[in-house]
Amino acid sequence: MSSEEMLYAQGAKIWVPHAEQVWESATLEESYRKGAGFLKICTESGSLKEVKLKADGSDLPPLRNPAILVGQNDLTTLSYLHEPGVLYNLRVRFCERQIIYTYCGIILVAINPYAEMPLYGPSIIRAYRGHAMGDLEPHIFALAEEAYTKLERENCNLSIIVSGESGAGKTVSAKYAMRYFAAVGGSESETQVERKVLASSPIMEAFGNAKTTRNDNSSRFGKFTKLLFRNQMGVMYLQGATMHTYLLEKSRVVYQAQGERNYHIFYQLCAARAKYPELVLDHQDKFEFLNMGGAPDIERVSDADQFNETVQAMTVLGFSIQQIADIVKILAGILHLGNIQVSKKFNEGSEEEDTDSCEIFHNDIHLQITGDLLRVSAEDLRRWLLMRKIESVNEYVLIPNSIEAAQAARDALAKHIYAKLFQYIVGVLNKSLNNGSKQCSFIGVLDIYGFETFEVNSFEQFCINYANEKLQQQFNQHVFKLEQEEYLKEGITWTMIDFYDNQPCIDLIESRLGVLDLLDEECRMPKGSDESWAGKLIGKCSKFPHFEKPRFGTTSFFIKHFSDTVEYDVNGFLEKNRDTVSKELTQVLSESNMSLVKQVMTLEEIDTLSVDPAKSSTLGGRVVISAGRKQQGKDTRRRVVPSKQHRKTVGSQFQESLASLISTLHATTPHYVRCIKPNDDKVAFKWETAKIIQQLRACGVLETVRISAAGFPSRWLYPDFYMRYQLLVYRSKLDKNDMKTSCRNIVMKWIPDEDKYRFGNTQIFFRAGQVAFLEQVRANLRKKYITIVQSVVRRFIYRRRFLRLQLVIGGIQRHARGFLARQRVQKMREARAGLILSKYARGWLCRRRFLRLRHSIAGIQTYARGMMARSKFHAMRDHYRAVQIQRFVRGALARRAYQKRRRNIIICQAAIRRFLARRQFKRLKAEAKTISHMENKYMGLENKIISMQQRIDELNRDNSNLKHKTSEISVLKMKLELKKTLEAEFKNVKAACQDKDKLIEALNKQLEAERDEKMQLLEENGHAQEDWISQKQTWRLENEELRRQIDEIIEMAKNAEVSQRTQEDRMMAEIDNRELNEAYQRAIKDKEVIENENYMLKEELSRLTAGSFSLHGRKASNASSQNEDDVGYASAKNTLDINRPPDLLSKNYAYNDSTSLVVKLRAILEEEKLKHKNLQEQYIKLASRHKPTEDSFRVSELEVENEKLRSEYDQLRTSIKHGVEINELNAQHAALQEEVRRRREECIQLKAVLLQQSQSMRSLEPESLQLRGNDVNELMEAFQSQKLINRQLESELKAITEEHNSKLVEMTQEIERLNNEKDELQKVIFESIDEFEEANVDTLKQNDRYLRRELQKAVAQFLLVQEELKLAHAKLKAYRQDGGQLEHKLEEEMSRNKANGTSSDVGANVTKQKSQNPQGLMKFHSSDLDKILQRLLSALTPRTVVGLLPGFPAYLIFMCIRYTDLTNADDDVKELLSKFVIQIKKMHRTPHPIENRVIWLVNSITLLNLLKQYGDVKEYVKFNTEKQNQQQLKNFNLFEYRRVILDLIVNLYQALIMQIQGLLDPKIVPAILNNDEIQRGRQAHGMRSRAPSIGASSSPEHGGGPAWKQLIGQLEHFYKQFQHFGLDNCYAEQIFHQLLYFVCAVALNCLMLRGDICMWETGMIIRYNIGCIEDWVRSKKMSNDVLAPLAPLNQVSQLLQSRKSEQDVQTICDLCTSLSTAQVLKVMKSYKLDDYESEITNVFLDKLTDTLNARQMQKSNSDEFTIDQKFIHPFKVVFRYSDIKLEDIDLPSHLNLDEFLTKI
Repeated sequence: MSSEEMLYAQGAKIWVPHAEQVWESATLEESYRKGAGFLKICTESGSLKEVKLKADGSDLPPLRNPAILVGQNDLTTLSYLHEPGVLYNLRVRFCERQIIYTYCGIILVAINPYAEMPLYGPSIIRAYRGHAMGDLEPHIFALAEEAYTKLERENCNLSIIVSGESGAGKTVSAKYAMRYFAAVGGSESETQVERKVLASSPIMEAFGNAKTTRNDNSSRFGKFTKLLFRNQMGVMYLQGATMHTYLLEKSRVVYQAQGERNYHIFYQLCAARAKYPELVLDHQDKFEFLNMGGAPDIERVSDADQFNETVQAMTVLGFSIQQIADIVKILAGILHLGNIQVSKKFNEGSEEEDTDSCEIFHNDIHLQITGDLLRVSAEDLRRWLLMRKIESVNEYVLIPNSIEAAQAARDALAKHIYAKLFQYIVGVLNKSLNNGSKQCSFIGVLDIYGFETFEVNSFEQFCINYANEKLQQQFNQHVFKLEQEEYLKEGITWTMIDFYDNQPCIDLIESRLGVLDLLDEECRMPKGSDESWAGKLIGKCSKFPHFEKPRFGTTSFFIKHFSDTVEYDVNGFLEKNRDTVSKELTQVLSESNMSLVKQVMTLEEIDTLSVDPAKSSTLGGRVVISAGRKQQGKDTRRRVVPSKQHRKTVGSQFQESLASLISTLHATTPHYVRCIKPNDDKVAFKWETAKIIQQLRACGVLETVRISAAGFPSRWLYPDFYMRYQLLVYRSKLDKNDMKTSCRNIVMKWIPDEDKYRFGNTQIFFRAGQVAFLEQVRANLRKKYITIVQSVVRRFIYRRRFLRLQLVIGGIQRHARGFLARQRVQKMREARAGLILSKYARGWLCRRRFLRLRHSIAGIQTYARGMMARSKFHAMRDHYRAVQIQRFVRGALARRAYQKRRRNIIICQAAIRRFLARRQFKRLKAEAKTISHMENKYMGLENKIISMQQRIDELNRDNSNLKHKTSEISVLKMKLELKKTLEAEFKNVKAACQDKDKLIEALNKQLEAERDEKMQLLEENGHAQEDWISQKQTWRLENEELRRQIDEIIEMAKNAEVSQRTQEDRMMAEIDNRELNEAYQRAIKDKEVIENENYMLKEELSRLTAGSFSLHGRKASNASSQNEDDVGYASAKNTLDINRPPDLLSKNYAYNDSTSLVVKLRAILEEEKLKHKNLQEQYIKLASRHKPTEDSFRVSELEVENEKLRSEYDQLRTSIKHGVEINELNAQHAALQEEVRRRREECIQLKAVLLQQSQSMRSLEPESLQLRGNDVNELMEAFQSQKLINRQLESELKAITEEHNSKLVEMTQEIERLNNEKDELQKVIFESIDEFEEANVDTLKQNDRYLRRELQKAVAQFLLVQEELKLAHAKLKAYRQDGGQLEHKLEEEMSRNKANGTSSDVGANVTKQKSQNPQGLMKFHSSDLDKILQRLLSALTPRTVVGLLPGFPAYLIFMCIRYTDLTNADDDVKELLSKFVIQIKKMHRTPHPIENRVIWLVNSITLLNLLKQYGDVKEYVKFNTEKQNQQQLKNFNLFEYRRVILDLIVNLYQALIMQIQGLLDPKIVPAILNNDEIQRGRQAHGMRSRAPSIGASSSPEHGGGPAWKQLIGQLEHFYKQFQHFGLDNCYAEQIFHQLLYFVCAVALNCLMLRGDICMWETGMIIRYNIGCIEDWVRSKKMSNDVLAPLAPLNQVSQLLQSRKSEQDVQTICDLCTSLSTAQVLKVMKSYKLDDYESEITNVFLDKLTDTLNARQMQKSNSDEFTIDQKFIHPFKVVFRYSDIKLEDIDLPSHLNLDEFLTKI
């Protein structure tokens, strides 16, 4: 049986011609036999027919493609590649599957759906980004991605040519292509450049698009948009664009056919007329230029909204408000210009009409409005509309215009204004879009009007079709030759075929004596007409085969274009080609008072498609768009308009611009989009076969198919062919390692004719029909194999029944034998158990020995690796620094070379420009010498010379007068300038004097205040001295009186007692008086020291006063001459002996009583306190006036010393009684005081130096501060180091002061206790004195002796207690040391025992604090915050964190917060938390490893929980212990910071998710959609289908294996990281919930965009791979909510495997609860049927759609069939109670934080 007989068997489907549908499907009723003369068929409509055939069978009807090839993405992959196959494939995709894009080789066929399609959202852009053309479904984004990828890879220029007839969707396709480039070249969130590129579309559509009978938004101009890209670090970024426009249809401004509209902008302006009342606009039907078509509105389009969008886009693109207002006025002026009425004019004195002239009334309202809007003279406008000027030899002649001529002049002016305005708008757009920077390359998008043919075709249609002929030729040269190069690249031989070349048709149009040449020649004729030109065409062009003359008349001609034969009407060709407008009217507009009108009318029309866009301002216009030369000034802009004879016509200009466009396209790599219009009614998804087949033939798609069919259209990659057709040969002839040989064996077995196929390098090429033949063979074999499988299954069923019976019998026997065997086994088991016990005992001993050895080795390895890491770090650091030095040196050399090269280029450019200028000058000079030039130049100069001579005389006279006045003016100007200079100097001097007066006045006031205060101080001092003298006199008198009384008492006692008792009493009295005298002497010395220090304070204050105000200063000799040897602030040398009372120095109170001594001492101390207070107040007043100099810093330090003097006064009060105990304290205090003084001196000097530096820096001029970067950096480093030194000194001073204060507090408490005892004793003494008169001598003596003895006993007891206390302290210290050593030994023993046991999980670094009473605080200094956070954030490695408590850094930070709360340091806690938040934000904004992000997500959550747990919210503190409640924050409410940290946690979570998703993205599609584990198991013999352990390797870098294992390995890696770093399970589940959502979104989006894999087998693959992921999730014991995001993917897999009949509609709806209607229908329409599946009918789809729409689903975008991959579920942060005690947390030494943090 031949292959034809096999293919044309009974039941085969074929195509037969049809009158209306072009092609109709039919089925063979009988098999074909060779030599048969007819075929019996049954058509699709059910009618039986017979098709006649030739005897050789050469005219057999074309066969239909098999079901597997129906709906292919690429038309060239069809097995039967013919016209009906292509048409049916497009129809299935468009009508049944509603897919509008299809490939045809490198051509993208786009069919206009006339409906909104959800195909262009950001999710679709992201889905196509990075995929090669053909990986996903055909799309305009796929073509754009192919172009953009080639741009990135090869850095070459590319172009996208969008063509098709009007209404096919060219503009929309071009717009979406540019949107894609704007998105991938910039970002999805539009930047300024992308916004401008996208905003240019509404403007160009408003000014260049109009409604036609075929399209509501038809482009009436050609547009070539260059998107400019720059290469930045290997990535192409969109930096701007330029736009080239040509052949604007100006005639539409003044005329529209029935059912059409003018340009959109006019109707938009009329709809928004309320915003511009000054334009005096009305409804569009009231204007002549807008009401011709009778179709003012477009369905579902609001002109008012479109106008707002246009104005907004103009604002984005740089149009100012004034420019927009002027543009609107010009547009309104055009409308009013069209309403100017031209009426008949009658001869004067009669009613006879003057046909040669016309009339425009002066009071024409539209004439006046036009003049006002354009700011021109309405009278001049009226004049030149009614008249025209004709140039003769020597004069100008004014000729009136007829009504038709006037109307033509009006319309020509309106067209001219609009064309110039369009040119200006394009120029502004280009200026805004192109920033002038140097672009690397570009992608051009050509939006070209398609082939047009109407009932009446004029000059515009001729130019459009001519452009399509040129583009079709370029298409032929590129596409069809590229098809042949594909075969050559694959290394196969084939016969080259010829393709259609339309060069003869192009020669007809543009060759010499062609259509354009004859048209230009006729335009140059003085009396040329359309009829004479048509005659010349018929006479000259009849020799061209593509030219036809009409049968009747000479007003038209025919041209046979590549797509159709078009008849052109010659009427209007000459006028449109000339494009003339009245010179006088343009002159009127050029004299307008509106700057924009002037600017618009002076624009030039120069081709820019052939010039550099960066050097030209692309403007556009009638034919071309921008000026090719720089407009450097007014002279360049106002150049002489060329004469009519030398001016280029529209046709010649269009020919040149088209040639430039074609050359540009040849210089780029083109991509083609062919837009198809499915129907003329604009009905959604309506298919008109006849219209579509005509467009397919016209746009070259069928020609591409014909070329492919002539060669080898069907192509299969070797792996794909092997996978599908491997069952056609025996397994012995298959080798999976050599697929090419296997495929060769398959093909050679079934296709013996070697001409039917070719083996390429990577593909197999088949002739048309061979793949269908192989499909038929495969189907037959499958039927055969299925029969065998069925027989085997039946055999299996009966055999299984037999085996069950056999199994029952064997079971009975087995149980009997088993009973006997079990008794024997029991004995064997007991013996074996003994061996096992001994084995495990020996194993335990060996294991313990091994663990000890491993612990030691691990420690050695740790130190060795650390040393190696440090050495490696030093080497890397040195290498990095060397690289930096090389980089800077190379940069400097490169810049120097660049400057030199640029200078040479500039010199070359200047030389070339000079050469060109000279050549032009010579040409102009030669032209000026010609006779014609001289005649034109000197025409009518005689009268002008006379008038000019008279004018010159007048000007000479005026000039002489002006020269005289000018000389006077120059002299006056010099005098005026001199006076202005003097006046300015006077003002400056006056201002300076005023400032000096104010300063003197302020100084005088300050001096008076100081003088008054000094006088007041002197008076107070005098009064104090007088009071002191009087008080001393009183004390002396009282003392003498008391001594006298005591002497009398003693004499009386002597007389009464025996001599021995008297002698003893006298000895006791002398001893007591001696002790009191010694105490008093010590007090006197201390008082002298205090007075000395007070005097020094006075001297310091007086010196400060003298330093600030020299008028009342004292001499240095008065203060320093007596005290030259004093050093520091604590000097005890007496410098004020002359000021002390002489009696205090000379008298010795050896016999004073204790009572009077205490009273006097109290008075002295109170007086000294009062003096100290006065001195302190004076010091504060003086310090507030002084500037912060070194002296002011010294005064501030003295103020601190005064505070210390107060405490020393209190110590003096106790030293009287306890001088012995205080000696040790005084010695320690003196040493500390000396150290403090030295540190203070250093601080003062450093502060003074810093102040001087800051003042000197402020005093510098701004010009002097312009230092180089290195100098500034050095200064900053020095300043920072100085600040660090100051902080260190201050911290040391603070530490010493705190230590001294702690000791002082302890001693002060003891002194206070003794003071209380002393007060009680003094009280008793005073009472005894008061009662002296009443008591007798014996009582007084007894009291006195009693008190003395009690005092002695108390002193002795105090000394004993103090010695015992010292001994107790020493013993306690020794006990503590012993206890610490024992505790250390205990910890070592515990760690040793722990190492001997089994290894446990890494525990928290929590140990018992050795301090006496740990409070859970970490003391720190605010200056060390940066270092602390740097070591906790940046320097903390994952390896270090693993060995710590989870969230340990958060605990440290919280303990620091508690310290700030304890000290109530509000600024410190703000600084701490603010810096923490800033550091974490920097981390999640910059790239970091995932481990670091996980670590600080854990720590941030832990810190937030701690702030809640130790805060003031009841719901968080209810689980706290009593100790934890005591540790709550007392002073701070950190609610706001909790909110900030919560936001920080959310940001960290989102950054972590995005980073993990980026790692998972490339693994998802291979793991979910492409991983066929069943087929893989079939290929890899002996491999298990599923590994027993899913997460065998935690890291995905462990090599190959199934794709799902790699994906799960990656998830396992992340899961282990979460566990190691202590992330709570609830947060890990949220992360995996989001990751599985991302997996589902990526896989589902890819499935939706790949219709080739929507089949039953894919559903099985998805279910298997998803099951692996579900098993892994369940193995980790996560909740079922984690698997919820996989529901859509599971349902899609079930949907692919479900039955698809009308009875299963409800089942499918119940199954797809998580899928939207669009997603279900997308899967159903893309589903590829297998050989034995029933076809999916339209009735089933309609019923399914209705049922799905009836569901209650809340979907925001029901039309979207994709899932948003970038959506991130909200992160829920829950509170977790922590039972870790803060006081038990210790600071590890390896964190290197001991020098900054101190545990309290």
